[in-house]
Amino acid sequence: MAKYRQNFQYDDALNLKDAADVTSTAAGSLVVDLGDGFFDGYLVIDVTALEVASTDEKYTIVLEGSNVAALASGSVVLAAAPMMGNSVAPADADTAVGRFAVPVTNEQNGELYRYVRVHTTVAGTIDTTGINYSAFLAKRA
Repeated sequence: MAKYRQNFQYDDALNLKDAADVTSTAAGSLVVDLGDGFFDGYLVIDVTALEVASTDEKYTIVLEGSNVAALASGSVVLAAAPMMGNSVAPADADTAVGRFAVPVTNEQNGELYRYVRVHTTVAGTIDTTGINYSAFLAKRA
C-alpha cells in the first residue's frame, strides 16, 4: 500500500520540541507565543523511535494552551495524539514511527489561548528508549 506523507512549511518560531527521547511524563521546555489572534493549523509530530516491546506502553502528546506565559495556571488541552502498544490500543496494531499531523486551533469554548507547549504523558513498561520525537506547529495553507 502506498504511503502518503504530508509536507508542511517549517517556521522556527513555531518549534515546540527538538528530537529527543522522552521516558517519563514531562512538559516541553519550549513555549510558543501565538500572539493575540486566532491560530488554525496542525500540530506536526515526527516520531523516530517508539518503544512498544512490552505492548503496554502508552504515550500521549498534547498541545497545552494557556494565557499565562509560564503555563503555570489556566492551561487547557488543545489537541492530543495518543500512541501506544497493541494491548492498550483500541485497535490491534502498535503505533508505528512516522509523521502525525493533528488539526489544532488555539480557541476553546470561545477563548483564545496565546501560549502553547507540548506535554508528554508516559505510561506502561518503559525499558530504555520510550519515545523520540520532534514537534512543531504549521499554519493551514
